Amino acid sequence: MTSDDKFATAAHLYVLLRRKCGRVIDTVWMAQNTDYALEVLRVTREQADADLSRLADRFEALMFGEGSVKEPIPVAVEQGTPVFKKYVGSLR
Repeated sequence: MTSDDKFATAAHLYVLLRRKCGRVIDTVWMAQNTDYALEVLRVTREQADADLSRLADRFEALMFGEGSVKEPIPVAVEQGTPVFKKYVGSLR
């Protein structure tokens, strides 16, 4: 799997997210940054769309390998709720 495959899949996700829910993502950053990719995948899966879910699974396999799912690590905990300092509120 090359970075071109990751970028191409991220570009497909960009098109579908924009078309189906008006969400815009940074495809280059998604192919390079693990935390950003995880957040985009989380937002994608919230849409409950078969095409988006299929592409999210493909990107996840390209980025992290088959069967290995990465979870974001919370950077702080406030009152028992994990708080992520990056990408809170929007993806871009």
